[in-house]
Amino acid sequence: MIYLRLLIVESMAGFRYSVKFFLQKSEPKNEPTQLRCYIRYNSRLVIVGTGLSIKPVDWNAEKNEPRQKATLLNADKLKHDLENIRKWVSAAFDYLTKRSRAYPDEAELKELCKFVIKNDGQLPGQSSNTLATNLTSYMEKLIRDTKSGKRTKSNGAPFSPDTVKHYNSAFGIIKKYTAHAGKSELRFSDIDIDFYNEFKNFAYNLDPPLSDNYFGAVIKFLKTCMNEAAEDLLHTNNAHKGKRFIKVQTEVDNIYLNTEQLQKIMNADLKDSDKLARVRDLFLIGCWTGLRFSDFTNIKPENIDGNFIQIKTQKTGEVIAIPIHETVKNIMARYAGKTFNSLPPGISNQKMNTYLKDLLKAAELNEIKTLEKSQGGKLVKIQKPLYELVSTHTARRSFASNMFRIGVPAMIIMGVTGHKTESSFMKYIKVSPREKAQIMQDYWTRQTMKAV
Repeated sequence: MIYLRLLIVESMAGFRYSVKFFLQKSEPKNEPTQLRCYIRYNSRLVIVGTGLSIKPVDWNAEKNEPRQKATLLNADKLKHDLENIRKWVSAAFDYLTKRSRAYPDEAELKELCKFVIKNDGQLPGQSSNTLATNLTSYMEKLIRDTKSGKRTKSNGAPFSPDTVKHYNSAFGIIKKYTAHAGKSELRFSDIDIDFYNEFKNFAYNLDPPLSDNYFGAVIKFLKTCMNEAAEDLLHTNNAHKGKRFIKVQTEVDNIYLNTEQLQKIMNADLKDSDKLARVRDLFLIGCWTGLRFSDFTNIKPENIDGNFIQIKTQKTGEVIAIPIHETVKNIMARYAGKTFNSLPPGISNQKMNTYLKDLLKAAELNEIKTLEKSQGGKLVKIQKPLYELVSTHTARRSFASNMFRIGVPAMIIMGVTGHKTESSFMKYIKVSPREKAQIMQDYWTRQTMKAV
């Protein structure tokens, strides 16, 4: 039967056990009696009180849950509470078996189960400064540990500041939802498909509504927290791993600047604005290196080796090499002897995004662009001048798209951009179907010339 699959489980350390609920008394049928939790393992039995009661006539012994009937008004709540107790008891069993690598002592397990039931699933010694007592405090701790470097990637490398920024942004949305739902905090047990649907509805009805990809990023952060909290033995809730609990992701309709547009930026009359000249030079370095903003604004003299830039990227820790384009060489010549690396001094990402709009206006890149954007789960069309759509990340996308246009193999470009699969790379570049056809025609022309 289905319910047996839920009752007989295996601990994280590989020890089998079962959790089931029994009535303290089966008679009389219409008088409430206590529900007790039975934990069976290795020919042993531990019984603990749940603090919950029910009339025997309302108890379905076969399914090990309250009957669904009109006269039992609190059936859903009671079922939810019992499921929480089952998870908390499982967490206690996992905690002891993982610690000792052996089946737990009956008395020790009983005391721990009584403790976690009394404290809503909290294990001894857990606090907001150690493992956290609920999902909200765990999120705070995860962000704190990520920022301090205590939490690292699987290879031991620290996470980038951008990751911390994304985490804080996602956590901000979750806190807004928590307040909207009238809660002071989220518990691990709150995360199920009902939560997902309610949260999605909230996110898509914000002003402005979240895009699909922004919502997906928040869900990704939530899943990360739930997974790592489970590894810390804080819960046994796997609802976030369900097929319907998805990280929504749609292809983004972004723009890139082609080589002709980059030349217009290069030729723009900026003699009256040193600030915009500096922004232009930084942006063009990004456009002709494919580096992220955090990398092309932090190139050091030791990263420049002859005709190549070799740098360890901040986001991934990967070492990449890129030839120095003629445009970049010209920029370096202008700054030679003026800065320590013969490159324009960096500025903040926020300021540069603001100044880029003025730069493109000066370069007369003001044609109206129509883009499709997923917002609130719906596809909408937006029309804006080109200069309003450009950001520092446009430089990296322009590099990838322009290199693809001139026939540089995708795998070579991916070595710079860091894309792991060609399918994800092809979504990233912004080349029209007509441009792709032209690339193919140019390739055929080269092959014909070789054959002749």
